[in-house]
Amino acid sequence: MYEKDVLHRRGQALEDEFFRRVDHKLGEELRAKMDRDEARIQLASATGFQDEELLDHLIDAGFSQASIAALALVPAVFVAWADGNVTPAERQVILHAALRRGVKQEPSAFAMLEDWLHVQPSDLLWSLWTEYSRAVYQSVKPAFAAILQNEILRLATVVAEASGGTFGRGQISPAEKTILDQIAAGLLVDD
Repeated sequence: MYEKDVLHRRGQALEDEFFRRVDHKLGEELRAKMDRDEARIQLASATGFQDEELLDHLIDAGFSQASIAALALVPAVFVAWADGNVTPAERQVILHAALRRGVKQEPSAFAMLEDWLHVQPSDLLWSLWTEYSRAVYQSVKPAFAAILQNEILRLATVVAEASGGTFGRGQISPAEKTILDQIAAGLLVDD
């Protein structure tokens, strides 16, 4: 009889432990889902987008409501990296643009930008920027889209001209020209 009680208690303890682990795992999954839903709501509020797929891509890439402003500087960053490294002049132009756009006041956005200037970002960031920019252009009036396009291309061109040519100014390398062409193509919106 004693052995039956011991076995029963042992079995009950194992069963209790199993359900405790299951409950813990389900609780973690629920918290993660709630956190992701909250992040999606905040990003939707910051961007005005309701496309859950785009919002999920942004979240997966590490963007939040506080850091989304850094995304506007992605084209300039890719131009800076076009020749394989970011020169001090290119870095200065990008950081000045970040200051004018308020990116420096958002620590997480500025940290992302700093990372991109120290370690070349992957092509996934370029794809995300392209997806995001198309969503932006489809959500604004054509006149405003043209202004945005001109500003993005202007900044990217200033970055490209920052380190080339006479006295370190003016000349755009073939690699930078390729990135500038890709930026222009990425900004084209299908009607």
